[in-house]
Amino acid sequence: MTAKERRQIQLKKKRMRRLKRRLKAYAMRVLFLSVLFFLCVLVIQGGLLLLKSSEKVEDVFQGARIVENKEEERAEGSPLIVLDAGHGGRDQGTSSGKALEKEINLSVVQKLAQQLENAGAAVLLTREDDTKIGLNARADYANQNQAEYFVSLHCNYCEEDAGVKGLECYYRDGSADGKALAEQIVQKMDSEEQISCRGTRIGDFRVLNNTEMPAVLVEMGYLSNRGECAKLTEEEYQKLLAKKLAEGILAVVSPQP
Repeated sequence: MTAKERRQIQLKKKRMRRLKRRLKAYAMRVLFLSVLFFLCVLVIQGGLLLLKSSEKVEDVFQGARIVENKEEERAEGSPLIVLDAGHGGRDQGTSSGKALEKEINLSVVQKLAQQLENAGAAVLLTREDDTKIGLNARADYANQNQAEYFVSLHCNYCEEDAGVKGLECYYRDGSADGKALAEQIVQKMDSEEQISCRGTRIGDFRVLNNTEMPAVLVEMGYLSNRGECAKLTEEEYQKLLAKKLAEGILAVVSPQP
């Protein structure tokens, strides 16, 4: 074998060794990426399961304690009214600056509950704190407790026109009693100069469609309107809203003295 042939053989062997090293490196990279991809899939699936589990827990109604206490205190013949503070928890509703709809809704609901209880009505709240509750759970709660009326409070927002303002009261289509309740609430609101009112409307909302009793959903005002947003966060204005809401509700409800 000549020196040239030996060099060619050595070069061929070197090329084979380099090729083997590259193939081994590529195989290790593929294995590493495959393991990494598998771990990422497991992490994502685990995160989704935890999120779903969290949502299920939050969607479960958390007011059983209220039911027991209120049933003991409820006077015979007193109407039962379920008050629903819209949104809660991660679902903050609409907002403007530091004004959060979920907080305004709850604050007014608590004031309204006090007004109604003072008048002799029995009241249940779908939430007493910053808790997320599913829309179906809110309606189911009122149905299961055989409430006479259901009132849900919200705040509105108009992106197209910041000048829009005013309270709106919605009821489900075909509900004569719901319409009567909405009209009484709007009538009481119209009698107060400080409150802008846009009247009653038919609303296609789940909490209205799924409740078995007369139900209304009150949009108390527009957070997109600077002046109305400022009022909705004020304690005295919230008390005024609660007072007028109570007057409207009590116009169709007959509490036992």
